[in-house]
Amino acid sequence: MQIALSELKVNVGKYVDLAETEDVVITKYGKPAAKIVRFDKEPWYLKHVPEKVTSVEQLFGTLPGDIDLDDVRAERLTK
Repeated sequence: MQIALSELKVNVGKYVDLAETEDVVITKYGKPAAKIVRFDKEPWYLKHVPEKVTSVEQLFGTLPGDIDLDDVRAERLTK
């Protein structure tokens, strides 16, 4: 949603509440000047990050699709 700065001054509470569901762009003299966005307590860089990643999980995508973890262990133990 886009609103004029003068409209924001009159109804600031309304637009702060609206910012919980969508971004509110504030215009000054018809040009975008600022944006009100929803505040998220959890930083973006912590979202979807597993708490603990093992080295095997990190390498999982590098193994061929037809090999399983037991085969890799057995091969490693023979060397």
